[in-house]
Amino acid sequence: MMSSHPRRAHTVVLELKNAIEQGEYPPGSKLPSEQQLVRRFAVSRTVIREAMADLRASQLVMTQQGKGAFVCDKPISDVLQLTSTGASPELELTYLMELRIAIESETAYLAAQKRTIRDVDQLQIHLRDMKQAIANNHTSSDMDARFHFTVAAAAKNPHFVALLTYVYQRLNHKDPLIPASRKQQALKEHEHLCHAIERSDPDAARSAMRLHLSGTKARLLNAIIPE
Repeated sequence: MMSSHPRRAHTVVLELKNAIEQGEYPPGSKLPSEQQLVRRFAVSRTVIREAMADLRASQLVMTQQGKGAFVCDKPISDVLQLTSTGASPELELTYLMELRIAIESETAYLAAQKRTIRDVDQLQIHLRDMKQAIANNHTSSDMDARFHFTVAAAAKNPHFVALLTYVYQRLNHKDPLIPASRKQQALKEHEHLCHAIERSDPDAARSAMRLHLSGTKARLLNAIIPE
């Protein structure tokens, strides 16, 4: 039987696909609940369920009973492939973080040039969520990822989002092992980066991203090799 709301469902699908592609919902992240989506799009539950069925069929989303809907990881072949180096975990982490520094520093530069008001609003939302998670001693890695994907999306070059997706799939962040004091430092670094992008200062944004990711590299290495 054909849906009585095909146009509305299609609109929801397009909006969610765009949000996923722009990094608002990175791979592995949980989508808003059905009730939240109903409020966001001002449609019925039936429309949301039809839209989710479409996203599942497109292999963009997977659902887990009792847990909700999650963004699927993109197949590696659709993004990028790097051969295994056979290096130690510490050295492999160093390689990946050096790659992130190279890519994301330029991404931040472009984001400061091309960002929209909506991009800045999204970055501030992620900062607020990150701050609250840290204050409550909860993991903040998901908010951290959303922040970085929003910066990538703000650069208005989808290849940056694709490259960042690949690197995140390879990284194994050990957020719970990072002391609260270091999380607070990371939060300050994110705030400086956000401010540079907000005031459209490309050089400051590039420097802030490089400083932040260099700090992230040190924090993650310390999580693997305790001092």
